[in-house]
Amino acid sequence: MSRNRFRVRRWTAPLLLGGFVLAGGMCAASRDAVAQESCVTAQCHATLLKAGNVHPATESCDACHESVSTPHPQKGKKTFKLAQEPPDLCVNCHEAFGKKKNVHPPAKEGICTTCHNPHASNQPKLLVQPLKELCGTCHEAETSAKIPHGPVAAGECTLCHAPHESDQPSLLLKPGEEWMCFSCHLDLQESLQKKNVHPALSGGCTSCHNPHGTTYPKLLIDEGAQLCFQCHDPIAEKVAKSPVVHAAVKGPGNCAACHSPHASDNAKLLVKPEKETCLGCHAGILTKDMTVLHGPINQGKCAPCHDPHGAQNAKLLMKAFPEGDYVPYTGTEYALCFGCHNRDLMQYPDTSFATNFRDGERNLHYLHVNNKQKGRSCALCHNMHGSRSPRLIADSVPFGKWNLPLKFVKTQTGGSCAPGCHRQQAYDRQSAVRKVEPPKPAG
Repeated sequence: MSRNRFRVRRWTAPLLLGGFVLAGGMCAASRDAVAQESCVTAQCHATLLKAGNVHPATESCDACHESVSTPHPQKGKKTFKLAQEPPDLCVNCHEAFGKKKNVHPPAKEGICTTCHNPHASNQPKLLVQPLKELCGTCHEAETSAKIPHGPVAAGECTLCHAPHESDQPSLLLKPGEEWMCFSCHLDLQESLQKKNVHPALSGGCTSCHNPHGTTYPKLLIDEGAQLCFQCHDPIAEKVAKSPVVHAAVKGPGNCAACHSPHASDNAKLLVKPEKETCLGCHAGILTKDMTVLHGPINQGKCAPCHDPHGAQNAKLLMKAFPEGDYVPYTGTEYALCFGCHNRDLMQYPDTSFATNFRDGERNLHYLHVNNKQKGRSCALCHNMHGSRSPRLIADSVPFGKWNLPLKFVKTQTGGSCAPGCHRQQAYDRQSAVRKVEPPKPAG
């Protein structure tokens, strides 16, 4: 029989029929007749049993109380006492607690009437208060949060906790807090079958969430990114010290704008694949007519060039890239580009191998960048993300307020362009278009 189910042990109520006792005793017309005729009268305990739920043991007052002096009542003197002190009195009908690992202190100490009215109550289980308020008398912090957990707000504490005893910590009903959570959050249980699961979940849901309530959305134990930074120290330091910080990190969604806090089929717990994640905000970076994409983007990656959290360089670039249209080339300029590309294509005035942008062996890359006054930036000819022309040659590039056209045309062994900066020029790798005369000897 269940532990709280009422059972007759110490006493037996008289069998009533038609208002009379069949087996001897007092006349009674209802379940409360005996108690009402002896104790619950207008002159004595008139309201004792006036509630929606009445303790079955009150059918006979002497089930729990016994006389110690007559007559009753006597002014200033107790003439009745409990037949036994709780919890011994209670366990005559209810099973004793203490068989499980964790016992609720009131149950352990046998002070049953801390939570239950022994006579009658308008609350279920004869509780002395509604469940939320009752639990809150001892657990105020768990029941008074600004943003409460749904069961707490509804006063359903026993949806998660056993009120008397449990083999689980915190009197939980089931083993493992995640299983408690999955009882309601079915979608999360399904999501944990994904390829990558947040390691924090190995410590349980309460690693990040307060199960009762907090001042932060989603029951988080700290605010936004600050919660993530508790584990991700390098990212926290980068965000704190970088002059350029990704707006998403400090935006409304914080880390969760890009990362799933629980599980994902994508690397780094990204909500979507990397390129899609970035283009979700930076929609204009790529256009439908771009048939040629920069190598990393073609592989679905943006992070080889941009740090997604914070950086020392503008536009969150991983390495330095000079600003402006004219930047004389040096061995340290364009560190971003030459993290992948070989600097040979810029360093030799003549070459037969370092670059295909040459007229015969005349290195046209070298020609464009090695100019102390007007060394051209890579961005003056190339679109860094994508283009409809080979080698990411742009259709046009911003030049002050002018959108400078390039008019590049590719041929089998070279090509031509007619930008606003000079008239149409052609080049051919196999047969030089422009014959460069050797310098004449002096004299």
